[in-house]
Amino acid sequence: MAGKAIMVQGTMSNSGKTFVTAGLCRIFKQDGYRVAPFKSQNMALNSYITKEGLEIGRAQAMQAEAAMIEPTHHMNPILLKPTSSMGSQIVVNGEVYGNMGATEYYEKKDALVPGIMKAYRYLADHYDRIVIEGAGSPAEINLADNDIVNMGMAKMADAPVLLVADIDRGGVFASVYGTVKLLSTEEQKRIKGIIINKFRGDVEILKPGLKMLENLTGIPVVGVLPMEKIDVDDEDSLSDRLNHKTITEGIDVAVIRLPHISNFTDFSVFELIDGVSLRYVTDKKELGHPDLILLPGTKNTMGDMEWLIESGLEGAIIRESANTRVIGICGGFQLLGKEMHDPDHVEHGGTMRGLGLLDTVTTFEKAKTRTRIHGTILADQNLYHLTNPVVEGYEIHMGTTKNLGGAVPMITLEDGRTDALSTPDGKVWGSYLHGIFDNEDLVFGLVHQIMKEKGINPDENHLSVAEYKEIQYNKLADLLRNNLDMDYINSLFETEEPEECLPEECKNCSAVGCGGMPDADDHVGCVHIYCGDGKGKTTASTGLAVRCAGAGKKVLMYQFIKNNNSSEVESLGKIPGITRVPGIPMKKFTFMMNDEEKAELKVKNDTKLEELIELSKAYDMVVLDEAVYSIGLNLLSEEKVLDWLKHKPKHLEIVLTGRNPSEKLIEAADYVSEIKKIKHPFDMGLSSRVGIEK
Repeated sequence: MAGKAIMVQGTMSNSGKTFVTAGLCRIFKQDGYRVAPFKSQNMALNSYITKEGLEIGRAQAMQAEAAMIEPTHHMNPILLKPTSSMGSQIVVNGEVYGNMGATEYYEKKDALVPGIMKAYRYLADHYDRIVIEGAGSPAEINLADNDIVNMGMAKMADAPVLLVADIDRGGVFASVYGTVKLLSTEEQKRIKGIIINKFRGDVEILKPGLKMLENLTGIPVVGVLPMEKIDVDDEDSLSDRLNHKTITEGIDVAVIRLPHISNFTDFSVFELIDGVSLRYVTDKKELGHPDLILLPGTKNTMGDMEWLIESGLEGAIIRESANTRVIGICGGFQLLGKEMHDPDHVEHGGTMRGLGLLDTVTTFEKAKTRTRIHGTILADQNLYHLTNPVVEGYEIHMGTTKNLGGAVPMITLEDGRTDALSTPDGKVWGSYLHGIFDNEDLVFGLVHQIMKEKGINPDENHLSVAEYKEIQYNKLADLLRNNLDMDYINSLFETEEPEECLPEECKNCSAVGCGGMPDADDHVGCVHIYCGDGKGKTTASTGLAVRCAGAGKKVLMYQFIKNNNSSEVESLGKIPGITRVPGIPMKKFTFMMNDEEKAELKVKNDTKLEELIELSKAYDMVVLDEAVYSIGLNLLSEEKVLDWLKHKPKHLEIVLTGRNPSEKLIEAADYVSEIKKIKHPFDMGLSSRVGIEK
């Protein structure tokens, strides 16, 4: 039995979706369910490498940790890692897909839906419950046509939605009401509960407003979560922890907040240590004289080096390095060197100087290193006298850093490579290993050494990182249990829509999936077949597609056994609301194919049909031109088509064209229109004309 899903969406970014998703994962796990998180598309620079060596968003790894399972790439099939204000590196199923601008990616999103659904189905087959997280807001009306992460995903997974709103920012009632009312009626019906997050004060004062909100939206408020400090890994640069700038007594640790900062959670462990203040620096005046400077990962190392130079932080860091420790991780490691070369324009192109604190040079490469790995700190470089010199982490970088001779190797990796290079005195060092500070001996050895140098007596009593995380996840679960209507939320996994009494005129309705006469806003999709030997089948289907798109609906169109060179192909792709999927290139006419070539084409067509079926869940109409004709030629499996028609989503309109439909196809359809030739100029020798017949 496939697992069931619930979805957490938000009225805006950073409203608490990640937080609530993690909390629900822990609650369901505590209650005995096998539960997994899922986010179809994540935009974040905080990433994580799974045991398979595949890259996903850090937030989904954290949520898997809350669910007490191993993270896999199925939990985040698409990860967007911004490289500039207009473009991102696209990671699909854990592998780099390419770099794209926003417009190019927007045009390709639909083609990624089959992969998204394959990942989701894997989780549904292996877990009882899936908690899906949305992104940003579902009310981004400019992106609604091909949404794959909010209501589009909820529709594909048939998931009820909980909408989270941040009251701490103000305007919570307007943000909830506006979000709901910008959605279609069908989408509004998917929202089954509203959660108010980050509330300060007496909830009794809030209750009259909540009641009015319920009346206005018709959606119950299922809980109010009070503002409470719970420390779980944050998703991206909206994290509040990046705004920490206060210096307290003890050890002062300054993290350079690079413009393209990534995986800043590498340094979260420092916040757990008594006597350590961790702050983020964006200006040379803020740097001061810290005891430790940390350079984090970055998605654009050379671009951030330019920023360090322009901001004056380059000079400030170099001056402070004479008296303080400087450590860089991944991109921060690359910044510490003398030069960076980018011959293939992976990032910036050309050559640029680094901070010059390590005798190293980095060359950027197209191939991405992406692996989880163990290593051992070399005995003569055990700077902090560790009893446990084993470190573990994951690499995510596109470049190689070479020792020019003056740097000292620190770590031997299990595959024989060397990682981490330091100055001879050990005051400056860098490593490619994200998560290296999860080795508690290493981080506490470093901090305690600094404390001793400052005359501070280190406190030896501390929780392990693992113990601390468990406390935080359980604290999060308690917060949700105590403030949300969990009985109601649990019921969303079980509730079936009640059967409606049908009026007499509806009882004989033959529409596929129809449960009675639909309301105007409750569309029931039908199956159309345009057949016959006359010209006009494709013309009729494309006309219907244009009508559907003109009504604000989404249309998916595909042509079997055609060469993608018909005139309608060019124009349909330009009409808002119509997505045309390119067909399989045809090297010869079907009557010229031998049996082996026909069998090969049938396999390709059947595979394409499966992709289209998954893709269609996000659309209102699907037009499959020449599908009927392909079935008649035994180039497409009729049983696959019939099974789809029988089990199609209730709302979906399906249009099939082609000659000679079988009795089974006719029986499965709601409309069958035969186009009969009475007269055709072809019979009098007039060839096909561009824009008319072709």
